[in-house]
Amino acid sequence: MIRIMQNTDVDIVVQIEKSVQTHPWSRQQFVESLNSYQCTVIESQNRVVGFCILQPVLDEANLLLMAVDPKMQGQGLGYELLNASIDQLKNQPVQIFLEVRESNKAAISLYEKTGFHQIDLRRNYYPTPEGGREHAVIMVKTCTDDFASLF
Repeated sequence: MIRIMQNTDVDIVVQIEKSVQTHPWSRQQFVESLNSYQCTVIESQNRVVGFCILQPVLDEANLLLMAVDPKMQGQGLGYELLNASIDQLKNQPVQIFLEVRESNKAAISLYEKTGFHQIDLRRNYYPTPEGGREHAVIMVKTCTDDFASLF
């Protein structure tokens, strides 16, 4: 089941974030995001196992953060969560943007499967645990087919 994130979900979402990110968001950032962004979660067996945070901006949106519990990855939950979260955007964006670590091949594959494609590379964007920097792949999904059907 995919639904809007609640305050009661924040602790488990923070745990998931810490399990997948080298520089995770703080609990406070998640709490603040509930009022500012579209935050959704996916449940499996009545337990939150993933989350997606989208930032609607006029006729666009930014995918700020998304993660699935590592124990639940590879089951299509990320694909289901991302598609449902995009469908729930109230601003019906023409384009959705995201940045992802160049080394995160699984995420890039998921995004491509969902209709995103690379448009640029932001060099030395992400810090690495070793103290270096890693490139960010900038991707976009154009929703013009959906947008055109509104007219």
